[in-house]
Amino acid sequence: MQTSAPSPTTALTARRAVHGPAIYGEPMHGTTPWKLDPAGAQALLTELFEPDADRLAHSIGVGRRAEHVARALGRPELLVSAAYLHDIGYAAAARDTGLHQLDGARCLRALGAPAALTGLVAHHTAATVEAAERGLDTILRREFPEPSGDLLDLLTYCDMTTSARGEVVTVDERFDHIYDRYPPGHLVSRSMQRVEPGLRRIVSAVERRLERPPLR
Repeated sequence: MQTSAPSPTTALTARRAVHGPAIYGEPMHGTTPWKLDPAGAQALLTELFEPDADRLAHSIGVGRRAEHVARALGRPELLVSAAYLHDIGYAAAARDTGLHQLDGARCLRALGAPAALTGLVAHHTAATVEAAERGLDTILRREFPEPSGDLLDLLTYCDMTTSARGEVVTVDERFDHIYDRYPPGHLVSRSMQRVEPGLRRIVSAVERRLERPPLR
């Protein structure tokens, strides 16, 4: 008789009990990998976040933004899955190092996600800068090489134009929200100030692509 895979929370908790919190690196043996297409990604979010959590609202908003971008630019559903899951490292079951991009990528890898997906989650929104602040940049790059191509910039665009509650916002509004949430001197605030010019360039470049008429 075939049995279903355990919930991600159960699977991650059991794995940590055996291996300890800092050891990930391969899919969990003896379990079926979690299906991580866009529908599966949304299901995973509801397993890991409370229904009224801002992180859930933001993640769903970023995913829906990515659905629009993927349709407009003819990009694969991998972008959409990564958008829904980009902040999964904030979930209690995934949290480990405090760098949510790294924790999220490790969580997904433990659930059997492909490298193409974990790499996007690991490096979204200039993750290496905050990683350096935390002394984790070498680990991040070693475990998850930065993806090539345009999907990482598209994911970052979706993140930087979606509010904490999942609404579409301008990049100016997004930075205002971030700096309101994290006071001056906070590690996240410092990191965002360093990467702000580059993130603004990414948003502008993607907006120009979205404004172009589709090829006939």
